[in-house]
Amino acid sequence: MDGYSPIVFKDNDTFLILDQRKLPWKKEYINVKEVNDVCKAIKDMAVRGAPLIGITAAIGLYFGVKNSENWDEFEKKFNYSYDCLSKTRPTAVNLFFALNRLKEVKEEKKHVLPLHKLMKKLRATAIGIWEEQKGQDKRIGEFGSEYLKDKRSILTHCNTGTFATGGIGTALGIIKTMHKKGLLSLVYVNETRPYLQGIRLTAFELKNESVDYKIVTDNSCGMLFREGLVDAVIVGADRIARNGDTANKIGTYCLASMCKRHGITFVVAAPESTIDRTIDNLRQIPVEERSAEEVLKIGDKYFAPEGSKAIYYSFDLTDAKLIDAIITEKGVYEYPYRF
Repeated sequence: MDGYSPIVFKDNDTFLILDQRKLPWKKEYINVKEVNDVCKAIKDMAVRGAPLIGITAAIGLYFGVKNSENWDEFEKKFNYSYDCLSKTRPTAVNLFFALNRLKEVKEEKKHVLPLHKLMKKLRATAIGIWEEQKGQDKRIGEFGSEYLKDKRSILTHCNTGTFATGGIGTALGIIKTMHKKGLLSLVYVNETRPYLQGIRLTAFELKNESVDYKIVTDNSCGMLFREGLVDAVIVGADRIARNGDTANKIGTYCLASMCKRHGITFVVAAPESTIDRTIDNLRQIPVEERSAEEVLKIGDKYFAPEGSKAIYYSFDLTDAKLIDAIITEKGVYEYPYRF
């Protein structure tokens, strides 16, 4: 993905966010001026993908406090930035993982470091989360490619690659690793309504990696499975409960249910930071409901009759018993899960 880093953070603190809503037609970066720009970019889906949301929020939190001239101003800006960022995408637990990493550093070091050194420490911590994710992606890719080494045709949903993590990706990282090892025949890419992350972003990444793929509509899985065209489904996750219940992009539950019906391997790939060990099951996972307009129109054009109503859950919830394996950077977990 040379030349398409989803975020850019330079030594002079220039912070750029690739506007993923405009891909693949246009490469345009948002030049961040203040923390509110980061909050808006996350909330409005200019940047997305649970791990990348966390990384972006961590840098955004540093960005919100970096010009503080005294401790009172620093504390005020930190609290404002944390609050603003934490309200952007409530389902993605990586967001809170990253923000809390910086909060822990603040609380631990504020009495032992001068202000300017504490801010450097926060900056380094934010960048460190990004570097950690890159390594985690590679390990997930290795574990996943070994687990699925006998599967040749893979279906994936949404985008779980570079545009979602800043590394090679989680579920898509497994697919890329399998391709490099010569284990893949074909990847089926769900279009992923209403933002079309599959057709726009996943297809773009697979083309860039010279992986053979076909785009399919989100409602094609039943026919693909019935015809024996898919060996396994790999998806990402935005939050995983202690028992393995998983929140992911809307449409995941349908895929998992149909996989169970047809005896097809269903795998979730995510970093350990996506596992929320503070909750027992899916009933405790908050599900983001976004604007109905995102369903009623594609781009700037309305397709529904005037006055139509819609409902849009951005995520759905998949029972642990429908998931054959959850793959993280620590290895392969199989049902039943006891995180």
